[in-house]
This record gives sequence, C-alpha cells and structure tokens, in this order.
Amino acid sequence: MKIFEKLKGFILPQEIDFFGNLLQQSTITWQIVNELNEIYIKKTGDSEKLSNMIAEAKQLRSGYLKELNEALITPVDREAISRTYVNLHWVVLSVKHLNVEINTYKIKDLNEYEIILSLLSMQMKEMSKCFDLLKKKQLNEVHGFIYEIVHLDNMIIKEYSENLAVLFEGNDMKHILQHKEILSQLKEVSKRIHIAANSLEDMVFKMS
Repeated sequence: MKIFEKLKGFILPQEIDFFGNLLQQSTITWQIVNELNEIYIKKTGDSEKLSNMIAEAKQLRSGYLKELNEALITPVDREAISRTYVNLHWVVLSVKHLNVEINTYKIKDLNEYEIILSLLSMQMKEMSKCFDLLKKKQLNEVHGFIYEIVHLDNMIIKEYSENLAVLFEGNDMKHILQHKEILSQLKEVSKRIHIAANSLEDMVFKMS
C-alpha cells in the first residue's frame, strides 16, 4: 500500500487547493486593511506589525503564483486566478502607500475617517467570505456578497465626498492638502477592493 502511494505521488500531479490559497491571500489582505483601524482608530496596533503583515502577504503571493505557474491542471484558466492575485496585491500596495503618506505627514490618528476605515474592513471581510464560498463551490451565493462589496464602495465614495467638503471649509492649506491626499488614498484602497471583486465575479462566471 505504501509503495502504491509513493508511485501515485510520482505519476499523478499534486492536487493544489487553488481556492483555499486565494482564501488565505484574501484573509491576510483583510487583516492588513483592518490593521489600519487598530493603528489609527483604536490605538492598539502598530506600523511595524502592519509592515510585517504586508511582507507576509507578498511572500504568500509569490509562493501561490509559483504553484499556479507549475500546475498542469487548474479549476479555471490560470490567467483568471493570477489576475485575482494581482488585484489582491494592489489592495495591499494601496494600504502600504497610504501608510507611507500618513507617516510622512506625521499624522497620529484618522478619527475623522473612522467610518471609511470601518467600511474598508467590511469590504475585505465580505471578499474573504466570497473566497470561502468559492472554495466550498457555492458559486450562486458569491454574487450577493460581491453586490455588497460594490454597495460598500458606493458608501465610501459618499463618505469621501462629505469629508472632502468639510475639509475644504478650513483655512489651513497644509492640513487641507495633506488630508486630501489621505482621503484619495483611502478611496484608492476601496477602488482596488472593488476591482478585485470584479475579477472574482469573472472567475465565478467562467465556472458557472
């Protein structure tokens, strides 16, 4: 029996849990987005932890893409899977760019943007639910969560506009310019999550 198992390992290609990998990548991306809340709202996180999580996400992505490129068989075309990894990576990069600006401007908290940060975390949590459903092959249920991600993006755009209007009422030009950039970066994170959701929807469409 042991000999058969060894021969089976040589003859048959190793089965890869592609959707499980995507779920893991999405989960750490959600944790990275949520860490912004921990650092700048709750004051329980720190930038070093965020940097370590970003590095871990990059390492995970590289390993998963290597597996994908070496795989002989995939459940959907490998370009669709690869594109989803790229879009999740862009979410992480957007958070990284946001944090660079916050630190450069020496901003200590983002209390005025608490609603936006909360909505961003909710978006990525919904995204992880989508990948969990994909892993379970519950394809029909994915669409509802994607709709919710888009709805949350619309809510973020509304909050972005309202915060920008309040910002422009001020007289401190330095404060206005710095916080305008912060708001733009927050909107960019949401945009990247929305694009990642579109990639996931495309993948589900191809599998249906």
